[in-house]
Amino acid sequence: MYFSKALFKQSVKANWIKWVAVTASTCIMLAIVIIVLGNLGINDIRDSLKQVFVQADQESSVKEDVVDSYDLYLATLLNYNQNVQFSSYISIITTKYDGKVQQFEQDNEREPNGEEKSQIILEVANEMKPFSSIVGMTEDEMVMLVSSVLNVYIEDTSVKGTDLFDKYFLTQIYQQSYLEVYNREIENGATEEEASITATTKADKSQEIAVDAISQYKQDKETAGTSFQFNIENYYSVATNYVNTFMYENVYQTQIASGEDEEVAKQYAVSVKVISNTALSTYQLWLGEGKTQEEARAEATKSISDQIPEKVAVALSELGNMDIYGLIIGSIFYKIAGLLLPMVFVIMTANGLIAGQVDSGSMAYVLSTPTKRRTVTATQMTYLLVALLAMFSLLTVVSVIAVWIVGGDAFAINFSEILLLNLGAFLSMFAIAGYCFMCSAIFNRSKYSMSIGGGLTIFSLVCTILGLFGSEVVPSAMRISQMNFFNYLSVITLFDTTSILNGSINYLWKFGVLFAIGVVTFIIGVFRFDKKDLPL
Repeated sequence: MYFSKALFKQSVKANWIKWVAVTASTCIMLAIVIIVLGNLGINDIRDSLKQVFVQADQESSVKEDVVDSYDLYLATLLNYNQNVQFSSYISIITTKYDGKVQQFEQDNEREPNGEEKSQIILEVANEMKPFSSIVGMTEDEMVMLVSSVLNVYIEDTSVKGTDLFDKYFLTQIYQQSYLEVYNREIENGATEEEASITATTKADKSQEIAVDAISQYKQDKETAGTSFQFNIENYYSVATNYVNTFMYENVYQTQIASGEDEEVAKQYAVSVKVISNTALSTYQLWLGEGKTQEEARAEATKSISDQIPEKVAVALSELGNMDIYGLIIGSIFYKIAGLLLPMVFVIMTANGLIAGQVDSGSMAYVLSTPTKRRTVTATQMTYLLVALLAMFSLLTVVSVIAVWIVGGDAFAINFSEILLLNLGAFLSMFAIAGYCFMCSAIFNRSKYSMSIGGGLTIFSLVCTILGLFGSEVVPSAMRISQMNFFNYLSVITLFDTTSILNGSINYLWKFGVLFAIGVVTFIIGVFRFDKKDLPL
């Protein structure tokens, strides 16, 4: 059997002080980091920054809704006034249609079908062409308008006169609003059902605004009588007051319906009303300065992120979404600070287990006994692995206890992620221990073993530190993308803490590579020591 109990005890006795010092120091550092971070609420600033952008986007959305409602109110008044003269011909149009339908029924002893009704509608529309100049339309516009009104009329022939015109007018607004919102939602990736729900809500709201605008128009016309003269500028302040009140009432009712306290609902509704008034004031100001509606709308609906430089906005947005716990615990501690002392232990211990004893001559004494070379390497390899396993087992216990003390809600990393981080750290050290042990077995001089094995290890650590500044875990404002090159030079890069904390399984194959590196290098070290010449 390739194991020497006496040699194993000797290795334990020679290295236990280093092991205890390194293990205790690393465990204490990890416990302090977890407990301090958990009690500081370090993500509060990040969450506050994120909330600023969320609220800014919400405010921008409210402003867009406000400006849209304002424009719709005024557009409804303008279009209704332009077509109101046409409404006086509604009775003539429906009478013509009804007469033609009755004549058809008498001639054919049946009701006309859909295609025949369409033909009758077209006949009536063509007969109304002479009136187009009176109502200020082209003949084609008159035909289209008459056809549209009659298509609404045939759905419910009990609605006539001005009521029919109003129904047609509101139907047009509803359909236009619905299609506009539906298409926009589909383009943004919503499902047909989600787009339909959103579009229906928006269309209902648009129709409600249009109803109120028409009601205001009729009220003003009735009050003024024959002296009524429509001037859209007279309705700017009316539209502003209406939209502010409409937004207040709409938000208030929504909050109450969701179960919010009445006082809280009022406060929220008032804040929305203030936003509404500010947006409309800005919108009207820019229109007065000669801006187009689109330009004025863009200025009035700007959020905080729109008013700062794009690069700054992107950087702040990344800071708001950054996982600070993942950066400090995963990328800084487990990949750098938490591996530093174990690396020192592995470099010194791996060298002392083989090369150090060959260099000092004590290996000659060991091999002068019946102990075989394979027994020496197998025993020393076993000690190194057991020492690492015990070290990271204690580190795992300490980290789990620390997370438990802090509490799951206060700490963003859960128990399963902590276990995977410790496993990844162990596998990283397993790979490093493998090539340090291999160097110790290959070289007869400690200086060569330490230079190659230790040099590679420290090189990997330094590359990891430099590569951190080029990795995606660092916000773009601080990131130097060119430094990501160093991550390709370090074996520690295979310890993918980002994948672990993001919940992906990309880390699995990298764990496999780390394990393979350790196994291969340990095997090479064992076989190389068996074959090489020793200065005995």
